[in-house]
Amino acid sequence: MTVDTLTARAEIGQRQLTFQAIFSQHRLRVVFTGMEPPVLGSVVYLDTDQPGLRISTPLHVEWAARHHEAIIEEAKRIWGVAIRECDG
Repeated sequence: MTVDTLTARAEIGQRQLTFQAIFSQHRLRVVFTGMEPPVLGSVVYLDTDQPGLRISTPLHVEWAARHHEAIIEEAKRIWGVAIRECDG
């Protein structure tokens, strides 16, 4: 089975986030649902032991700083499920 795209949603810090997989780059793009500007950034290096959050929109830096651990943990969980689904 080949999965080219994956979209998952989660609530973190009272905001709805959508995670969009970019498998070729081992990252999840993160956007807000129903918020402007919608783009938060990406969780990168999901194929390593030290994934990180990269913020693309300066307006969201403070919020992301407060919730970065939860965002990364959710991204790792989503990535793990996606990889198991692809391999299984």
